[in-house]
Amino acid sequence: MRRHHIILMSLLLLVSSTVTSQVLDRYHILNYLDNYGNLDLRNKPFTALPAGLLLKGNLNIAKTPMKTLPEGLNIQGSLDASNSALIKVPRSVVIRGYANFLGSQLRSWPRGIKVGGYLNFTDTPLAKLPARLRVKGDLSVIRTPMTELPNGIVVQGDLYIGGSKITAFPDKMTVNGNIFLGGNRISHWPKQLTLGGAVAP
Repeated sequence: MRRHHIILMSLLLLVSSTVTSQVLDRYHILNYLDNYGNLDLRNKPFTALPAGLLLKGNLNIAKTPMKTLPEGLNIQGSLDASNSALIKVPRSVVIRGYANFLGSQLRSWPRGIKVGGYLNFTDTPLAKLPARLRVKGDLSVIRTPMTELPNGIVVQGDLYIGGSKITAFPDKMTVNGNIFLGGNRISHWPKQLTLGGAVAP
């Protein structure tokens, strides 16, 4: 009897895992697209999207178990991956708007990813950014383990570093907006700093 009980429990766990972890194919995507081309998967159990997917609107995968975005993903709007299980973003991904990774598990940001708006890495384990990164909006690395910013970084909006491990800036840095230190003490300032706004402690 006990053996049958164990087998039954194993089957239930397998079925439960199958139900809660799903790959969303191109046909079922239509069930979650609105009239503006936005794909809202917030709180859904989907773990993967098809490669080469083109979205005319925004993509919301907040609070999903999705760990990676598909190769060749093209988002004509913005990406909300906040509080998701997302770990990896392939360099072939294109995001025309902003990208919000707040509270996700993102660990790397490869060179070459195209993002047209702000980048929010707040509360992620991201420790490093690629050399000469250019951000077309605000950049937040609040409460990340990041210890430095890449030399030659260009931030077209505001820069937020509070709660990170950053205590020194690179020799060359451009911030067109404001720098919000958030309590971080900076021991080394850039030799070439282009700043469009002010520095807030």
